[in-house]
Amino acid sequence: MKTIVIGTNHAGTTAVRTLRRLDPNMEITTYDQNDNISFLGCGIALWVRGEVKDPNGLFYASPEILAGENINVKMEHQWVGIDAEKKTVRVKNLKTGEEFDDNFDKLVIASGTWPIFPPIEGIDLEGVQICKNFHHAKVIKAANDNPEIKKVAIVGAGYIGVELVDAFVENNKQVSLIDIADRIMPVYYDSEFTGLVEETMKEKGVNLALGQKVVKFEGVNGKVTKVITDKGEIEVDYVVFSVGVVPQTSLLKGVIDLDERGAIKTNEFMQTSNQDIYAVGDCAQVYNCSMKKDTQIALATTAVRTGILAAANIVKGNELQSPGFTGANGIEVFGWKMASVGISMEACKRFGIDAEEVMFKDSDRPEFMSTYKDVWLKVIWEKESRRIIGAQVASINNHTEVMYMFALGIQKGLTIDELPLVDIFFLPHFNKPYNFITLASLQVLGLNYFKK
Repeated sequence: MKTIVIGTNHAGTTAVRTLRRLDPNMEITTYDQNDNISFLGCGIALWVRGEVKDPNGLFYASPEILAGENINVKMEHQWVGIDAEKKTVRVKNLKTGEEFDDNFDKLVIASGTWPIFPPIEGIDLEGVQICKNFHHAKVIKAANDNPEIKKVAIVGAGYIGVELVDAFVENNKQVSLIDIADRIMPVYYDSEFTGLVEETMKEKGVNLALGQKVVKFEGVNGKVTKVITDKGEIEVDYVVFSVGVVPQTSLLKGVIDLDERGAIKTNEFMQTSNQDIYAVGDCAQVYNCSMKKDTQIALATTAVRTGILAAANIVKGNELQSPGFTGANGIEVFGWKMASVGISMEACKRFGIDAEEVMFKDSDRPEFMSTYKDVWLKVIWEKESRRIIGAQVASINNHTEVMYMFALGIQKGLTIDELPLVDIFFLPHFNKPYNFITLASLQVLGLNYFKK
């Protein structure tokens, strides 16, 4: 059998290596248009701020490693077409311009996403930079290290944007954060949590230009100097534009089924509408356990697991069924360690999901411990079934790993009434006998007298 994998980042790298481990004799070829593979984009801000000293550490594989595993790696090769009936992929060698067809028995699409870059006036000025891959990261890192760049604007208040704000502030830049939404990170957190970070950002001197739409960029001698929004203007020396991504699937229209955003529709085996074509990573849909529907969940951890699923099912004939996905994620910015899973309460209202919530705050450890800090926890459950569908946590201390438990709970249909009976160990170094998870869920049952 011969399997071709298009794209060799998180999902693609995992897919080819899993294929090889499961089938030592399979012919495996992977194509990628970049000159590197397996770049940890979530580490960009750490490198920009100087936490990561050697950027080579942001790659967890290389063409040489894959070649050593008898995987045929073709870098700087772009797929430009597909013939599903003939089972061939049209590929262009970006170095030579040559185009050729390569045949497959099974095909895995791991083409990922690309940043949205709308036709805003002046967006092509020097100093307006998108953020996605290693080469973008190098340019942004150089800008942060450049003492002549003093005023920086980040357009987009999602995870990447907020992390880059933190990185530039750490290097004493004057930073503005611009977003059309009225608060930061609205996809993952409700306002009780984003408000904690926003307050710290203001204390650090960040200009939060939220609820504002960028209408154009102005420049002098071809270099950006101002960001113009519908509510004013902001002087800048540099701009990072990061307002979201879209699936790279335009070549698949009419070939396999896509959703309205272009994400590839898949079944529980990561198989597309064509039984010989699988799709993995950010370009594909997965089953969302919280919403009980197929959605796109663009996270590296989701990508890796879909790569495992597709590879295992190609080799074993669709034996490994997906348990569903919960979108567990985390972030550390401005001293706050935060994580979430499932769906937020704001999203429940937006999608018409009848849900309830408990918002709880307590000390994370006994107050006699010098290391205790406040911790905030929110748990969200579907009103009728009582099953947990979302959770969020924040603290200066690290409690993000509790989202692992909530992710498993959501996958397994854990109810809010069962949550107080989950076996959570106690040790003063780590928590209280009735810790913030237990107390929050007991409060739902009316047993709030355990909290002092």
